[in-house]
Amino acid sequence: MERTHRKWTGLPWALAMVAVQAAEKPPVPPGNVDGLPSCVSADWIHFGRDDLSATLDDGDRRAVVAEMRSLYPVLERDGLPVSRVVLWRQRGGALVYVAAIDNPRRAGEACFIATVSAARFSMTAPLRRKYLLDADP
Repeated sequence: MERTHRKWTGLPWALAMVAVQAAEKPPVPPGNVDGLPSCVSADWIHFGRDDLSATLDDGDRRAVVAEMRSLYPVLERDGLPVSRVVLWRQRGGALVYVAAIDNPRRAGEACFIATVSAARFSMTAPLRRKYLLDADP
């Protein structure tokens, strides 16, 4: 039986090349949208203009991280050097906490290490009112 080899041409080849190039370069977030890059991949979290988001102050950050460790014991075991927590709700989406650390590859910047549903946290309602001025779930 003779094997035939097919040369990649056209759109599939172009899409494959774009994917390879994108994987080689970290994406640049659009100028009008704030965001955080992932610490472990080329992904970004983009905080859109229609989203509700706020970076928690240091006291609230420590309280959320303590509750995170309580709810998810693996985080306590492995450590969680969270330097910033963002309370975020995409337009029409669920409320989440975005845990970020100081970016080891870029001094002065942060990258995210986890997103956690805010529904299980006891302090979500007051933090939502404080930071997002929003009492609705």
